[in-house]
Amino acid sequence: MKSKILVIDDEESIRFTFKAFLSEEGHEVLTVVDYQAAMEIISETELDFIITDIILGSKSGIDILRKVKKSDMRCPVLVINGEPNIDSATEAVRLGAFDYLYKPVRKETLLRVTSHALRHKSILDGKKLLEAENERYRLNLEAIFKSLNDGIVTVDREMRVIEANEATRNICGFSPEEIVGKRFGKVLSRCNKPCHKVLKETLKTKKTIREFRVECGHQVRSGQIVLLTSSPLMDRKKKFVGAVLVARDITRLSNLEKKLKERHKFHNIIGKSLRMQEVYRLTEYLADTETTVLITGESGTGKELVASAIHHRGKRADKPLVTVNCSALAETLLESELFGHVKGAFTGAIKDKAGRFQLADKGTVFLDEIGDISPIV
Repeated sequence: MKSKILVIDDEESIRFTFKAFLSEEGHEVLTVVDYQAAMEIISETELDFIITDIILGSKSGIDILRKVKKSDMRCPVLVINGEPNIDSATEAVRLGAFDYLYKPVRKETLLRVTSHALRHKSILDGKKLLEAENERYRLNLEAIFKSLNDGIVTVDREMRVIEANEATRNICGFSPEEIVGKRFGKVLSRCNKPCHKVLKETLKTKKTIREFRVECGHQVRSGQIVLLTSSPLMDRKKKFVGAVLVARDITRLSNLEKKLKERHKFHNIIGKSLRMQEVYRLTEYLADTETTVLITGESGTGKELVASAIHHRGKRADKPLVTVNCSALAETLLESELFGHVKGAFTGAIKDKAGRFQLADKGTVFLDEIGDISPIV
């Protein structure tokens, strides 16, 4: 691969000679006379190697070194000097010069130093690339780590917490900052420690335990159910260094499963067919709906049970449920039974009587067999 080299020297013969030597080796060589011209190239061009004279008019090769260092360039710099000078050599080395040579510089020496410098640059580039890839990998992993709803905890072989994600706060009740560096068993003080047992087993056997379903027994999160998966943690050399625990909160799912199982019986109504499941769902939906509900069906099919379920599943459950058998009431008494009457309102009204609607105030009135009421009423 062709390398790009900059030669900075006010002597034309040196610029010409160095360019000829280096071009023969297949390098692209740029030459400039002074510091200012060098700065223009350095700011616009990605260089692989810089060769600079120590004397550059009002500036010096030391200024070139400072610029390279300040710009954080991974470009080796060779400083050459016509006169031996301990101070300038010391300063050049302190600022990171790759080498420091005295004129005249022989061809073999120039090519040897250039070859070593370019290899050094290649190593630095590879290291930088690897660091960038590692950083990218770390950031991607961190983003995934943070986005998961599952709690993730990694521990070393001594059960000390290496890392944990934010989801552990929601599931376990402690933040990652609280537990990193501590023994995992000691931070679990408010539960039955089922995840500690799972991790311990993985560290012992070096085998994965998948979806172990347990109730945490958490003092604050009562009834919390989790699925635990524990796997060996390996480094890049495939060496066993610990274990990783994944905890998934399935409490809501578990409760739904429990409800579905319980649906074989719903508020004194028994049945598990699909049609009965639809009745259960509709009953729950209507329980808190402020509306009149019409329940139809043949005699004996359980209309009163459905009415009772709607009442007792809703927010009126602590209020009265008053049932009126409309078919058992005479036409002349129906109005009095529903709305009540005062003493003397009609013959036989010897005292005030509260109607069924009044008795069911803020509760529910179930008008059974309402279809049997006379059209006259």
